[in-house]
Amino acid sequence: MALYNTRALVIKSINLSESDRLVTFMTENQGKVKCVAKGARKVKNRFWGALEPMSLIHLIYFGKEHQSLFRLNHCDIIESFQTIRDDFDKLYTGVYFLDLIDSMILEGHREKKIFALLYQSLAALNQQTELEPLRRLFEIRLLSLSGYAPQLEHCVLCKSLPENGMIAFSYAHNGILCNACSNRARIDIQFSTGTRNYIKKLLDVEIKTCERLKFPKSQTDKIEKVTHRLILSHLGRELKSYPFIKNMAEFSC
Repeated sequence: MALYNTRALVIKSINLSESDRLVTFMTENQGKVKCVAKGARKVKNRFWGALEPMSLIHLIYFGKEHQSLFRLNHCDIIESFQTIRDDFDKLYTGVYFLDLIDSMILEGHREKKIFALLYQSLAALNQQTELEPLRRLFEIRLLSLSGYAPQLEHCVLCKSLPENGMIAFSYAHNGILCNACSNRARIDIQFSTGTRNYIKKLLDVEIKTCERLKFPKSQTDKIEKVTHRLILSHLGRELKSYPFIKNMAEFSC
């Protein structure tokens, strides 16, 4: 039996039996793992609320190296991100981030950059008030780190540079199209050079300062239709948490 000692973010926790819970973590050193938390459902348990989703914890667990289910040994809370839990808009956004990680990331692969993306995004969510840039940033960077970054520099089919004017984009080909290739491939959306530049900035800007990247209202929907629609193309379905974000945005308008 190997013993693992790492920082981790709690992705989700579900009931496994009358006394136990099954907890999914995004760890810093071992990627996504699932652990059985014995006795975690009891009123008096040794985990002291450390298994709440979004919590950053110090995690110790054990099991055989290549097994799919481990045993939780010990955990301590490092950061609970309480400010996120106290704000519905932030809470739904945080849950959406966790859902994306759980749906897109496979178990058993070391993903330090994805752990860093999730941790830094939750830390920013805990502090920021303008959340739309952070949502789009998380989507496009998770796609990029997962190997699905859209081609925005040149035509995805012939590699020619985009011309002036509106730029065509294909979800199926995961990139922009030149005028010539637009005639032989399906165009899913068209957007301006300015929209393309905003999406490119999402890949480079510091996460902790991304709320300064305020999208013009005329481009907000276009940016979402690129980043979020690419998520849908990859997953093949909408995550249950996302409609809550849309409803909150409409309610606040």
